[in-house]
Amino acid sequence: MGQFSILVEKENFTFAAAHFLLFHDGACERVHGHNYRAWIELSGTLEENDYVLDFLAIKPILKAICDRLDHRVLLPKDNPHLKIDEVEGSIEARYRNFRYCFPAADVVLLPIRNTSAELLAQYICKEFKQEVNRRFQTAHLGVIRVGVEESFGQAAVYEERYPDPA
Repeated sequence: MGQFSILVEKENFTFAAAHFLLFHDGACERVHGHNYRAWIELSGTLEENDYVLDFLAIKPILKAICDRLDHRVLLPKDNPHLKIDEVEGSIEARYRNFRYCFPAADVVLLPIRNTSAELLAQYICKEFKQEVNRRFQTAHLGVIRVGVEESFGQAAVYEERYPDPA
């Protein structure tokens, strides 16, 4: 028997966010922003209602994840070379000779090593999986693919088996 998949890509799965990348050679990008777009593809067998997962159930999950990232500074809290502290209502991030200070309310500390589109896609996938596990104990999914586009024609995709075999 074949496998089915659904693709959910809506105009409101967007988030405008600032970030900077840290490179293995010690270089660091300037703080800059993107108007990101996200999408998700779910593959699996059909549920008893003859769909992979209800579109109406998926859309608010992905929208809520995007909303948490919207109009924020994204910082990778798992990067061992970036020192992050909260100081008097501000988030201070230090990397080598660079020091950044942002209002704490404007920052999202992400459990990733870098804020690349690839790792943002992986983060969104993880968040999506957690919410699906919480809401739907009977999801018959096989693969989750998440795409994050940081500018037109420039996107990263992360794919993971569901449930994670590890």
